[in-house]
Amino acid sequence: MVSFPPAFSMGSIGRPVFVPGLLAALLLITLVPLEHPMLEDSPTVLHSGGYDPGVSDVPTWRIGDRWIYSGTFDPTILVTDTGVDATVGEIQGDTTAEVTAITTQNVDNMSVLAYTLRSSANFDKSGVSLEGYSGNVYIQYTQTEYLRVSDLSSIRSELDMYIRFVPSGISFLEQILGDITITTTYSPVNENYDFPLRANERWTTMTTSYVQWSGQSDYITPFPPPVTETNTTTWVVSDVGKPTNAFGQSTDYGGCNGSYEMTSYNSDGDSEGYRWYCPEVRNYAWLHTEDDIGLTIDFRLKRYDPVGSSGVDPYTNPGTRDPCLQVNPERAVTALNTPMQVWVNASSSCFSNPAGVNLELHHEHEGIVETLTTAANGSAWATIDVGDAYDSSASQTDYASHGIVAKSGNYVGASTVTLDQFLVGLDVFADAEAAQILRNRSGIVTPLNALSGYNVLPGDQLEIEVSFNNRGITTSTATEASITLPSGLTSKVPLPALDTYEVHKVALNWTVPLTANIGTQSLMWEADPDGLNTADANPNNNIAVIDLFVGRVPTIVANSTSGLTNEFILLDASGSYDEDGGNISCMFNVPFDDGTRTWSSQKVMAPDCILNYSWIDDGSYPVEVTVIDEERDEVNLTVAVDVINRAPLIEVRSARSEAMVEYPITLYAYANDSDSEEVWPGVVDIHWPGANCKEGYYTRTCTTTSIQEGWTTFTAVGLDDDSSMATATIDIKFTNIKPHSVNIQMVDQNGPILMDAQNTWHVTEDQLVTVKGQAQDSIDDIDDLTHTWWPDDAQPSLIRTFDGRTSEYDMIWNEAGLHKMRLEITDSEGATSGIEERWISVANIPPSIAPLNQILPIAEGQSISVSGSSTDSPSDQETLVRCWDIDPSMDSNDIGSADDDCDVIGDNLTISWNRSGTHKLVYHVTDNDGAHASEVLTVVVLNTPPLIRTTTIACVAYEPCALDAQSTIDALNDLEGLTIVWDIDTEDDSNEDGIPDNDADIVGKTVTYTFRNAGTQTIKVIAWDEDPQRPGTKVITFAVAPADRTALENIGASLVGEEANPLMQGGLLILLLGVLLMFSRRKSRTDEDDMWGDISQSLMVENSESREEALAQKRPNSPPPEYLFQVALENAPKTIGQATTEGGATGPPIPETGLPEGWTLEQWEHYGQQWLESQVDNS
Repeated sequence: MVSFPPAFSMGSIGRPVFVPGLLAALLLITLVPLEHPMLEDSPTVLHSGGYDPGVSDVPTWRIGDRWIYSGTFDPTILVTDTGVDATVGEIQGDTTAEVTAITTQNVDNMSVLAYTLRSSANFDKSGVSLEGYSGNVYIQYTQTEYLRVSDLSSIRSELDMYIRFVPSGISFLEQILGDITITTTYSPVNENYDFPLRANERWTTMTTSYVQWSGQSDYITPFPPPVTETNTTTWVVSDVGKPTNAFGQSTDYGGCNGSYEMTSYNSDGDSEGYRWYCPEVRNYAWLHTEDDIGLTIDFRLKRYDPVGSSGVDPYTNPGTRDPCLQVNPERAVTALNTPMQVWVNASSSCFSNPAGVNLELHHEHEGIVETLTTAANGSAWATIDVGDAYDSSASQTDYASHGIVAKSGNYVGASTVTLDQFLVGLDVFADAEAAQILRNRSGIVTPLNALSGYNVLPGDQLEIEVSFNNRGITTSTATEASITLPSGLTSKVPLPALDTYEVHKVALNWTVPLTANIGTQSLMWEADPDGLNTADANPNNNIAVIDLFVGRVPTIVANSTSGLTNEFILLDASGSYDEDGGNISCMFNVPFDDGTRTWSSQKVMAPDCILNYSWIDDGSYPVEVTVIDEERDEVNLTVAVDVINRAPLIEVRSARSEAMVEYPITLYAYANDSDSEEVWPGVVDIHWPGANCKEGYYTRTCTTTSIQEGWTTFTAVGLDDDSSMATATIDIKFTNIKPHSVNIQMVDQNGPILMDAQNTWHVTEDQLVTVKGQAQDSIDDIDDLTHTWWPDDAQPSLIRTFDGRTSEYDMIWNEAGLHKMRLEITDSEGATSGIEERWISVANIPPSIAPLNQILPIAEGQSISVSGSSTDSPSDQETLVRCWDIDPSMDSNDIGSADDDCDVIGDNLTISWNRSGTHKLVYHVTDNDGAHASEVLTVVVLNTPPLIRTTTIACVAYEPCALDAQSTIDALNDLEGLTIVWDIDTEDDSNEDGIPDNDADIVGKTVTYTFRNAGTQTIKVIAWDEDPQRPGTKVITFAVAPADRTALENIGASLVGEEANPLMQGGLLILLLGVLLMFSRRKSRTDEDDMWGDISQSLMVENSESREEALAQKRPNSPPPEYLFQVALENAPKTIGQATTEGGATGPPIPETGLPEGWTLEQWEHYGQQWLESQVDNS
């Protein structure tokens, strides 16, 4: 548990409450000045510069007044004392406090006027470490306080905090540490001031605080329950002047040179901190707390912004402002239960017309509220009974002090009236309760007061400050005071005139003699020993005496000791004693390892000076023993405690005591280190020498095995965080295992053959591979394994056996397809691995064919011989089927496609064609797996023109003559479709195509024709098959015998008819013309000649043009197709008119101009004659 205060109050300091958790410590201390009951003694307070502000009454605030404070604090030590891993460092930030309202609050059965003071701040701190993460803390807080207008006492506060932690570089891991509201209520109100303030004043407050938490936080779980706690605090105005600390530091605000230092003490007389109240800024200028756990907080004024003031410098000068409502009681000090007039003056600076201002006058302790209206001069008054109510700030000099408050709208005014039950005209007295002694013991300065007691030792150096006071309402007469030291030496000092409640202090030094005996020695001081103040109402209180007890430091008796970790070791200082009598108690400051590799310490109070303490970590710990007597004198002694490390405990277990060789078995090490710095079971590093654990070297769970049969001992070795070792063993029996982890590999000349995704190897027919096998077994059996192979399921009788760790053999598969191999490995004890199967996909190698030699064009009926050449894998070569498909356009076997018929079996083929054209031969081969290859050979067969054969022709004019060409020779396929035509007269172009010898005058193989003229007759026979462009021709010249007729028949035939003779007809015509000329002379001969000339010319032109057109039509447009003449025809018959050219080639003579353009010699040999004939003019 860590001590935490309630929320920081801008107007007050609360007493501590207890709250669990780191975050409350971290966050609250960053926001609130704290007070704790156990603090280190404060050093000697140095008097500051500046001036004494005299007497200051309660200030009045206005809505909008604002103060800005800079805060500095470092909560690291407090945080780490909570046991949480966090580093904060010094935090700085500004806090703004502003008056936001003036309201009525109910407290202690009273209705009081209160200021609403709202404070807010945003703090951020970088480099904060929280649970191992470094980052920034962001704190947003808002606090609302309610302070009584009459004396600025705290009534209630509400603190809202929102805290975030953002790890550096990983902002998305932002943590909301808290969203908290803390409400603190005081009863009675917490009077941190006792107005009016003056130097050396002293008062004591006692209040009960009620603290309640709400909201949410992951780091403060659960929230502390509501806490009620009563605390007593004594305040002393210990200095006046400029706010300054012992190191000469001051505030950032440039003014406040006339301020009051107010030091607070707890009920044990220990200082809790101080604050400097500055009347100029109507609030404190510096608030300081110092905690013995290492927390120091300072809030110093930076800026003051008063409302309605003129001449303001917010950093140095508050300026001036008129009080809106000025409260003037008839008397500042009065007796109990007396009536008193109170005037209220309204200022024209706040009210446009101070006359007729309605206001209220409050005496809250008595429940008095007067309603007043100001007169024309702006004043109003009322008579009130001051009553006899106590306040919560008890003082020796008064009965009570109460603020009288006036309010109009948002303006208030206040003035303090002091009640004195012993109100007298004059009472000068020596104030024993206000005496202060600073004891310097070996450089350690400790304040002694009435609360702590005045206990000294021989040799102590004392700075003594005695106090004189006037409790009367009149000023005393200046006189003297006498001071008698414990040594008996008396001296007199001046005592100045004292106003009401004025204090005068006298300082002196005295050293306790080293020879001083044990016992009480008195210090006495007396006011006005000569009695100059004759009106002193109570001379009996002029003398004050305090007793200094001179004692001795206690004697400490304690010895070093030792023991094991996690056991209680007795630390005994009960033999210590106090020479000056009385009881003693002890405090043990015990160091220990807090788990962060650094030592922390714990202070333990032991009233009987006996402590049983346990350490969780070994080491030599210097324990500081402090013996304290009743006078709070103490003596220290450091004793060594040797804490011996306790070895860890370790045990090994397993679910089984037997396993097969190489089969995993899991071992569990259960270990704890009772003195580990970590949480249970502590840090014990376990390793297993020689076990080769699957989990790693350091592991509490070890999965391991053995490679040998028999008993194996496993050892677990544990090392704690102090390197102490402990071991534990377990015996496991390992039994025989069958061969396992069978590995089958296939390699060829290129290295290992990889399997496909279906774990199948892929090879080809007749491919030579090496098959390797291997298995794992215990070291006892590994060299005596037997490998039994069935290399091919297609060959069940093929078995191979090998002995040893591995096996290998060469293998060839002759058949394509999916093959399976099997391997079984057996150890010497008959344990078998089981049959391992592997699959091999043997791919068929398709046959291949060498390219076929190309064949030049051949003639119809010409035989050719071709040969094919093919190869395949050796195992398929003998069964390879070789075929020729001689007609790939026809599927002769109705199997497969048309071009895969096996028309001729074998590599060799002799064939001929009776029909011209392009013919294809397909040579194809098929292996026993159906793989097929083929080559296509294209053969061009040229057409052979028919060879005309005719019988002997014997004809007589005018008698039918038989013409017979049935014996014409051609290819067998062409004979049936052969066409034969007869040109009866090669000189007559009967079809008028310009070629006289190509006329089809008669069609037929056997025809008859009647010749009209006797004599020599030339005819031409033309025959063609499917290629009419290459006809066969034969010109035949024969004699036609004359017809058997009379002379008259011959003359008639020569004039008329088919045998008409033109000469005879011409003669007859001339005879007829001559007769005609004799009877007709109409035209001249010249005209006749012209007419016949024109006719002749016209006929010539027409005949010439017609002849050219006829020649052009008969002339070939281009040479015959090239493919017809790739091979010269042999034994072609020579027709009439053919000639032999140079070189022995047949055909007509080549023209002098050479071959026609684009013609070849072969084309000329066959068609040159037709070209020549087309060039002849037959007109």
